[in-house]
Amino acid sequence: MTTELRATLADHAAGNFRVMMNLADELLSVAADRELARLDEALPRRLHSATEAQAGQKR
Repeated sequence: MTTELRATLADHAAGNFRVMMNLADELLSVAADRELARLDEALPRRLHSATEAQAGQKR
């Protein structure tokens, strides 16, 4: 996990450790499923984009 990703998680969690741990858990789960060697700050954006695309298809 890059330093930038850690900073992004901390900023997004706004000081809430439970939120930060849940976000990190989601990212680590996806990274393990995709067998990613490195987690960077682009991963949350890719996941968010994919989630929005799936939501748009369901409508």
